[in-house]
Amino acid sequence: MSLAVLALVTSTIAWLIARPTRIPIGPYRLEARLRGEGRPAVVFESDLAGGFAPYQALQDRLAEQTRTLTFERAGLGRSGSGPQPPTAEQGARELRVLLGVAGIEPPVILVCYAAGCLYARVFAHDFPAETAGIVFVDPVTEGFYDRIRKASPAGWSQAEAKMSAGARRELAALPATLDEARAAWPLPQVPCVVVTAMKPLGEWPFASREDLLQWLTESEGLVARLPEVTHIVLPQATHASVLKDDELAKAILQMLERVKGV
Repeated sequence: MSLAVLALVTSTIAWLIARPTRIPIGPYRLEARLRGEGRPAVVFESDLAGGFAPYQALQDRLAEQTRTLTFERAGLGRSGSGPQPPTAEQGARELRVLLGVAGIEPPVILVCYAAGCLYARVFAHDFPAETAGIVFVDPVTEGFYDRIRKASPAGWSQAEAKMSAGARRELAALPATLDEARAAWPLPQVPCVVVTAMKPLGEWPFASREDLLQWLTESEGLVARLPEVTHIVLPQATHASVLKDDELAKAILQMLERVKGV
């Protein structure tokens, strides 16, 4: 077998192992991507109306150290539609079932991005014994959503117009999700990290320095309510680039080592 053919076979096997799969959680299936082995597992919660694609490089890196899971909530991507409305409480129940079906033993480290942090907070509040730690990546808070909905209705409408039907359903459920997140306190006494990007993105809703200062204020408010928290501010990262930042990967790996040592 030539080296070129061997390389092709090897890469094909790797792709088959890593490719997403649709996991049944009752009458519908969730699209999920499982990589790596070990405990505690790292589970990624995606942005509002978002999928797992932005996490893949980070997931692959972390999968060298432990079991990892990315997934698409019901109604998003190739996941089937679940019970309506698709709020954070519904998402928490779905994730708990998904972990069991996927053979992931809790507690897990939750890594959440943007509005996905609302969903992660609700999961951690509802299932504290199954949460080992939380890494909040550029978290969207209830206060920031209230601000941009009032201050930028045009930007909000433009974003909604680009969404799929399933994503629009999740957006329509956002007011209920925000109420659920407001009620999801206290969180369990587990290690938490908040990572905040501080470079303006140049487009709605993070176009200006004023937007980012409000973002930092909201992050600091979240930090003040979290137990055992470390706040990492990345001056050169934007909301779009933060998932690729090496400091984020280091923070998650440090969390993994810390939780393993408990």
